[in-house]
Amino acid sequence: MTFAELRAEIDDRLAAEPRLQGGRRELEGEKSVWTRHGEIVTIGPSGTTGILVEYRTDGRLVHRKIFAASPMSIERIVITSAEHLTSYAFHRTP
Repeated sequence: MTFAELRAEIDDRLAAEPRLQGGRRELEGEKSVWTRHGEIVTIGPSGTTGILVEYRTDGRLVHRKIFAASPMSIERIVITSAEHLTSYAFHRTP
């Protein structure tokens, strides 16, 4: 899969997550930028074989991780992004 295809799958899965209501996504070139209540996740390419995910709170970088550009990374990127966007309440019972 190309980076664009991987990013589209990640975006689709994040958009379908009910706990992320109130969040929004913007495209900035090749990157997806998800925001929700002061939390920001940026998903972009890292070279030709990676996906760089940056996690920000109120504009400050708090963590960054490079995942393999592979369909096997999609689930982990979705989970970590949803956790950050919900201030780490994603796995708590609603």
